[in-house]
Amino acid sequence: MIFQRMNPAAWPGGWPAALILAALGVLWWSPSGGLTQAILAGTGLVGLWNYRKVWAAWKNPAGICFLLGGGWAALSLLWSFLPAGSARDLARWAPVALTVLALPVVLDRPGRIWLALTGSAVILTARLALDLARLYSALGHTYLFSYSRFQLPYLYTHPNVSSMMAGLCVLILAVRLLAGTPRAIWKALLILGLAINLAYLLVMASRGPQVAFAAVILVVPVLIAPGWRTRLAALGLAILLGIGLWQGAHRLNPRFGDDTMKNFNRRDTIWGHVSMLVEEKPALGYGFGKRVFRAAVYDHPEQRPPRGPIEYPHTHSYWLMIYFQGGTVALALWGLAWFLLEARLARFSVRSARLESTGGARMRTQLLPALLLSGTVFVLIYGIVDYPDHAIRHAQFYLAGLAMALTRLPVAGNPVPE
Repeated sequence: MIFQRMNPAAWPGGWPAALILAALGVLWWSPSGGLTQAILAGTGLVGLWNYRKVWAAWKNPAGICFLLGGGWAALSLLWSFLPAGSARDLARWAPVALTVLALPVVLDRPGRIWLALTGSAVILTARLALDLARLYSALGHTYLFSYSRFQLPYLYTHPNVSSMMAGLCVLILAVRLLAGTPRAIWKALLILGLAINLAYLLVMASRGPQVAFAAVILVVPVLIAPGWRTRLAALGLAILLGIGLWQGAHRLNPRFGDDTMKNFNRRDTIWGHVSMLVEEKPALGYGFGKRVFRAAVYDHPEQRPPRGPIEYPHTHSYWLMIYFQGGTVALALWGLAWFLLEARLARFSVRSARLESTGGARMRTQLLPALLLSGTVFVLIYGIVDYPDHAIRHAQFYLAGLAMALTRLPVAGNPVPE
C-alpha cells in the first residue's frame, strides 16, 4: 500500500502528471539554470515534433499576432544596434518560446492545466516561504518590515520579481480554493499558501507589484460573479474600494508616501532618454534584447547616457521596451496579440458559463479562463511602469501558452470558439 502511494503511476494523472510536476519544480526553483534550459529545450522539441497540433492551437488571430511578434524580434537581427547581442538574447529565449508554443500539446486537457497552475503555485510558495524564513533569521521581527527589501541576496534577482510571483500565487490559490476541494486538509493548505504569499507581498513592500495586485484583485470578482446585476454591483464596490486603497496606500506601505513616487523612483529619467532614442528609429527600433538596450543607451555615439543613481538594465516598462526593440510594428503586433488573447479568454469564459453553470462544471470552465485572464492582465498592468523580467517573463508567456491550450479545448462537446 505504501509503495503504491509512492509510485507515480498510481497518482491521478499517472506518470505524465509526475513529469509535469518535476519539470515545474526545476523551472520555478531556478528559472535561469542550465537544467531548466535543457527541460525547456526538450519540451520545445516535443512541440516541433507535433507541429500540426501546435499550429492548430495557435491558428487564431491572437496566436498569429504572437507568432508575427516573435518573427519580428528575430528579423531585428538585420538592423540591430548590436547584432551579436540580439543573437545571444534570441538564442537564450528560443527554448522558452518553443516551450510556450508546445504547451497546448503537453497540457491538452483542463485537468493538466489545473495541475500546471496549482503545482506552479505550490512550488513557488515553498520557494517564497524559504526566503521569508531567511529574511526573518537575518533581520528578526524588529527589522523584518523595514529592511527586507534591501537584504541581499535577492530571490529571483529583485524584490519586484519575487513579489510579482507571490501575487500570481495568490490569484491561483484563491481561485483554486473558490473552485472547491473535497478534503479539509487541502483547503487548509490552500489558505496557508495564501497567507504566506500575502505576507511576502507585505514584507517586501514593492509598490509596483502591490498596485498591480490590488487592481487585479478588485477586478477578479467582476469577472467571475454570476449574472450582470451581480457583476455591476461588484464593479461599483471595486471602484469604491480602489479609491479607498489609493487614498490610504501610504498607511499600508510608507513608501507610497515618499518623494520618489513623484518621478516613479527616477524611472522618468530612463523613460525620457529611451523615448528620445526611439524617435531616431520609430518604425524598426534598435533590435531585440537587453544587451542591445545597454549598448544603445550607454555606448551610443551621438547620445549621452542618462544621469541616474544606477545603470539601467532595461527600460523599466514592458511596453516601452517593446517599442524600443521593434518600433511601432512590434508595439502594434504585441499590443494586438495581448488584447486578442484577453478577448479570447473572456469569450471562452462567457460561452462556457452559458453551457455549464453549476458545480464542478463551473470550476472547469468559467473559473479557469478567468484565472488565466487575471494573471496575464496582472503582469501587463505591472508592465506599464516596470519590465517583467526573469521569472515574471517566464510566467507571462507560460500563462499565454496555457490560455491557448485551454481555449483550444471543446466546451460541452461543442466546437472550439474561434
